[in-house]
Amino acid sequence: MSENRVDLKQLIILIKDNKNFEANLILDEGCILMTEDPKPLVKVINYIINFLGQLSDQALEISLDLRTSDHLLSFMVYTDQTEIPAVSSEIDNVLKMYKATLEKIHETGKYLQLKVSFAH
Repeated sequence: MSENRVDLKQLIILIKDNKNFEANLILDEGCILMTEDPKPLVKVINYIINFLGQLSDQALEISLDLRTSDHLLSFMVYTDQTEIPAVSSEIDNVLKMYKATLEKIHETGKYLQLKVSFAH
């Protein structure tokens, strides 16, 4: 199977347009992944969007940063909820296929942020 070039900025814009949800986007150019199958990554991004969407009725904040060591894809939602459900453990397994890790940051009563770091 050949590798596909995935532009993370274009992927986020495509998902946002197809799902038609409210989001503020700050997306760097040049965040490219080479992968055999981008479909599991699309499913992970959709899962994260749905997961955060259930916690607030405010717009989702999505940023993509091109950094020297990695690409950082960050999803944040403002929420006053104190009890946050666990993120599916399956997410970590899928992200390993893309040399990526997930970090969860919860400021109780203020926001929840999920950061996905893709190693180069």
